[in-house]
Amino acid sequence: MASETSCDGHMNEYMIYRHEKLSLLHLLRLLIFRRHLISCEFVESSSSVAGRLEGVPTDFITVLTCALQKILSAIRMPMKWIGRVIEFLVNLLSLNGGVRGLFWNVITVSVVIPRRGAANFRSLIAQLDGRTDLHKSSSWIHNFPLMDTLTGLGETDPLDLSTMAAKVAYENYAYIKNTVTNHWKMHFVGFYSCWNKFLEDKTTQAYIFCNKPEEADLIVLAFRGTEPFNARDWSTDVDLSWLSMGKLGNVHLGFLKALGLQDETDYQKGFPKDLSWSDDKPVAYYVLRDALRTLLKKHSNAKIVVTGHSLGGALAALFPSLLALHEENDILDAIYAVMTYGQPRVGDVTFKKYMESILSKRYYRMVYRYDIVPRVPFDKPPTALFKHCGTCIYYDGWYERQALIDDSPNPNYIDLKYAIPVYLNGLGDLVKALLLGETQGREFKEEFFSILYRASWLILPGVASHSPRDYVNGGRLARITGKDS
Repeated sequence: MASETSCDGHMNEYMIYRHEKLSLLHLLRLLIFRRHLISCEFVESSSSVAGRLEGVPTDFITVLTCALQKILSAIRMPMKWIGRVIEFLVNLLSLNGGVRGLFWNVITVSVVIPRRGAANFRSLIAQLDGRTDLHKSSSWIHNFPLMDTLTGLGETDPLDLSTMAAKVAYENYAYIKNTVTNHWKMHFVGFYSCWNKFLEDKTTQAYIFCNKPEEADLIVLAFRGTEPFNARDWSTDVDLSWLSMGKLGNVHLGFLKALGLQDETDYQKGFPKDLSWSDDKPVAYYVLRDALRTLLKKHSNAKIVVTGHSLGGALAALFPSLLALHEENDILDAIYAVMTYGQPRVGDVTFKKYMESILSKRYYRMVYRYDIVPRVPFDKPPTALFKHCGTCIYYDGWYERQALIDDSPNPNYIDLKYAIPVYLNGLGDLVKALLLGETQGREFKEEFFSILYRASWLILPGVASHSPRDYVNGGRLARITGKDS
């Protein structure tokens, strides 16, 4: 059994939901009889946490989360292969010029077969938004409080660059390198596929690039986010498990594992200051930290932007906190901004205060309307204590208005008073998407696959609002209005 106290005297507190041990009988007991959560076989916690939650009945939020994770676990492989088939078919059509082009290529025996890993192979995210070029017009980033102007970037807008970098992070190595090098005219540093000890797989991807190979002004680190048909990613997003990280507070366990956690009950063993790893099993936090160290030695005046969409946004937010934990001040001081898009919650109120103390006004979190992912994991005391941090930039209306606010409305997504607005939002987005190319220009015209995706509002409107396309459009079209009163 793990020690309850770390070497610095801090209590090793944790709470872990083992959804693989969860049965239908467990769910029925929790839902009908409101059995005490801490007594359930699928819940593990430190003794101090068990003491605080003694006698606390299970709430609906916890049951819903556990049920979702159990369902996602059951459909993981079918979901994966359905996604693969859809991805192949959509690429087959796009590479052959659509249905008519494919028909002609079949007749002429010149069909282009999609090759996963090729520079022209696009994930479902890129099929939703195939734009690769940067926007030249200045955005509203200059309205961000205390945000300094970056020099040396010419016409490049750092907000648009970070949004595009977060979107492109979903793609394969060849696609990313081609985009950075040939479309953005920047210097590609590296693509990193990193090992998750607990999932025994390379589940964390990120890449780094600079604005130029010598005397760079900007270094960008972008994390890959939640893939549409990756059940593990979705299960991680909603997970309520957490680990106390000392002065950092309680932090989402799944995101810690994605960055390379080594021990799920002791944060000091989980994230020592230095760690050795094998070349075939690189550990995300340490590999990326070392890469940034090396780059800052070469580009001493460069600033760093850390970005990501969805799960990638959570990792982008968590990465600087680990740097602070290990007193990596050279890297921390070089961070120009952390910009996340559709990011889930990462930690508790202590983590919120810690992040805001180390990043001040350099952490901005964009939320597009009723995007479901920023509303998870749920914030429902006493068992779910997750809070958002940073400044929320909320896209209210179809890129017509933006507000600096503390958090987005309908924070847990399941508030019934928002049921009608959420569905009207989905319908409105679908209708306006049909017109956007005419009203805003050709680059905003949406293709059939993107329109079809927007139609998912009929089933789950919060998913339709999660597309990176809306975050790219938001950065290019929205106007900032200041903090809501």
